[in-house]
Amino acid sequence: MKKLLLLILVVCTTIFGANAQCTPDGSFTEPGVYPDSATGMAPACVDTPYSEVITVVVPIDTTVVIIWPITFPMDSVAITNWTGLPASFSYSCSAASNVVSPTDACTFEGGTSGCISLVGNPTVSDIGSFQQVITTTAYVPGSPGNPHEIIVDYYYLHITDCSLGTNAMTKSKFLVYPNPSNGEVFLSGLNDIDLKSVVVTSASGQVMANYDVVSSPLLNLNATNFDAGMYFVTINYNGQSEVIKFIKE
Repeated sequence: MKKLLLLILVVCTTIFGANAQCTPDGSFTEPGVYPDSATGMAPACVDTPYSEVITVVVPIDTTVVIIWPITFPMDSVAITNWTGLPASFSYSCSAASNVVSPTDACTFEGGTSGCISLVGNPTVSDIGSFQQVITTTAYVPGSPGNPHEIIVDYYYLHITDCSLGTNAMTKSKFLVYPNPSNGEVFLSGLNDIDLKSVVVTSASGQVMANYDVVSSPLLNLNATNFDAGMYFVTINYNGQSEVIKFIKE
């Protein structure tokens, strides 16, 4: 298994060119990937160098239910593909506690912690929200279906003009900012979708604005003259709807 894994890692190193160093956040000790889906990645600002560290904590073993629960040792987890990054962004890995696998080849051995360094230099042309799809392969010797493909797709990289203000990230493709706001409010993430409309309503249900033609990934919701209170932004796209709320102070 290790020989197969090392062969895959040599290929991955060639493809991704991972060579930068990062340090995993030692406050995370439970198996998982951090930041988690609720926290999400930090926003990226146009014309500002971007850096994000993702901490990976791999369990020493895992339990699989066949007829009854059976525990198998965790060999390793390797990143085999990553899509969704703008051209100006790249990633690299560091797994200093690996014993067999290369420390910079985006593999993390069982019972260890490592990290992924994501860097970039976003420009105005990159403004938008980009879903990250990270494909990993988990090697669990002796378990049914080994190796196991695991896809992490809850991260969105939001790139905005931060001179306009921003707010905390969520797992949504869309971002309303600044939130709360005492002036203009912007909606980002309208790139790469079939947008039907954007409707802004008050807490009482009054339609404040309705946009059915949007040609940019960033939309000014023209909320400067809105009264103080809570408002809802409904984005109708790709045959579905999503609602995001914001506060006007």
